[in-house]
Amino acid sequence: MLMPTKHIKTENALIGVGAEVLALLDRDKTVSRLFSDLQEGRRENELSTIHFDWFLLAMDFLFSIGAIRFESGLIKKMNQ
Repeated sequence: MLMPTKHIKTENALIGVGAEVLALLDRDKTVSRLFSDLQEGRRENELSTIHFDWFLLAMDFLFSIGAIRFESGLIKKMNQ
């Protein structure tokens, strides 16, 4: 679930979805805009779409490791 396995592809594991989310955060975005951009990018790359609950789990993971923060209604990438 978190990491890819022989039954879960990298692009569907939470760490893979999280990586896609971080790549999309070139600027601060709302949750709905970020989810929409993720789905659009997956369609362009011919990857399977993900459900919103899986997206939220990836967001929870990124927040728990300190990679993103939620401020004033926007998701922001933490500077390293």
